[in-house]
Amino acid sequence: MFFRIGRIFLVTIGIGVCLCASSFCRVHAQTGMMSPYSVFGPGIVQPYLNVRNMALGGIGIGLSGRGNMNPLNPATYRTGVDTLSVRFDIGFNVSFNGLTQELNGTRAKNNSTSGGLSNIEFYFPVCKWYKMAIYLLPLTDMFYKTSYFSDNGDLNPYVGRTQLIHEGDGGISKLGWGHALGWGPVTAGVNLSYLFGKLMQTSTLTFLDDTLAKYAGSAEYYTETRLNGFGLDVGLTAVIPIKEYQSFTIGASYSLKSTLHAKRTTLAQGVFGSYTDTAYMPDAETRGRYTFPSSLRVGISYEYENQCVIGADFTYAWWKEYSEYGKSYDFFRNTYSVNVGAELKNNPQATTVARRFAYRIGGFFQNNYTAYTENELYSYGFTVGLGIPVRKSRSLVNVGLQFGQTGSLKRGQIRENFMRVGVSFSSMETWFVKPKYD
Repeated sequence: MFFRIGRIFLVTIGIGVCLCASSFCRVHAQTGMMSPYSVFGPGIVQPYLNVRNMALGGIGIGLSGRGNMNPLNPATYRTGVDTLSVRFDIGFNVSFNGLTQELNGTRAKNNSTSGGLSNIEFYFPVCKWYKMAIYLLPLTDMFYKTSYFSDNGDLNPYVGRTQLIHEGDGGISKLGWGHALGWGPVTAGVNLSYLFGKLMQTSTLTFLDDTLAKYAGSAEYYTETRLNGFGLDVGLTAVIPIKEYQSFTIGASYSLKSTLHAKRTTLAQGVFGSYTDTAYMPDAETRGRYTFPSSLRVGISYEYENQCVIGADFTYAWWKEYSEYGKSYDFFRNTYSVNVGAELKNNPQATTVARRFAYRIGGFFQNNYTAYTENELYSYGFTVGLGIPVRKSRSLVNVGLQFGQTGSLKRGQIRENFMRVGVSFSSMETWFVKPKYD
């Protein structure tokens, strides 16, 4: 017993150090898509990017049983791994999106691609009724670039045509340490998390045909905000047997409102074309706070053990609670989302190759926390995926596809069509077994 606890303690410290080191690779800034809607607040809230859950439409709250653990509901850890095994999951994704906007009767379009590391997760047992998890996930993503041209010749002939460019990059990541305890059909869980990240935003005004361009070619205003703080999630699951090998699971999780400490640095810059010189006007670092909203998730699933699972989740988040440096926004809305998904589980003992694969499908619908052109902003889409077994092991290579759309041209909004391709390696290994013979 003491040997197991000591080994778990060392593994926990080692994995935590590795996750902290990997955070310097800017995980959060590499997972999202270029989107004009990430300009608001801390950026776009990222869905849970474990490839298996993504392929299931994003469900994860009301799941139970082996392999169904996920950070959305910490109570799922207890039944997700057995007492002799550990599970490690690392995922990557590539995102493609296309933007379309109606401008004076014509349609302007733009395409972009991005990608990178999406998740690192490690689950392991302490004893039969107590399991733990360590994970690193993106929480929000800011990645946008917008351009606006203006002809000011009628107002000031010395200024002429100008171009204003807004750019943003960064996001918030979540490093978590989860615990799940339970007896019988009921399990309770908690995630202790550290939220951290950096938001960088730049506005550049360029004088395209200014007669005084030799004195002032362009002006730039840059802000960098570093954020860090702590978060807490609590969760519950209850399994209701209905027949042999069949059961319903009801789950719920709640994320408490978090306060993030902020350090903001600003820099104004003017470029003088004739002298190829630059003038900087930095402001002193200012400290403040960001308030990140609370959210409630509930879910239900039906499972036929080792055969299939069907589930649905509902999430509600109080984004009207959001504020930065004491400032709140009237156009922020509370959000909700509906996710559904199903999986035909893989059977490693099947005689046909096709039946050894896992097959997944799902869909989602949600509203954004900002109103655009005074209309609600909605996102919806569907997902598909495969779980490909690795020979002579209990590991899987997961592949998932997500297709969706945000915004509508009929509402006067920018329409964003997106596709995300995810690949992950999920390894389950047997530990803590003493060999009978040396």
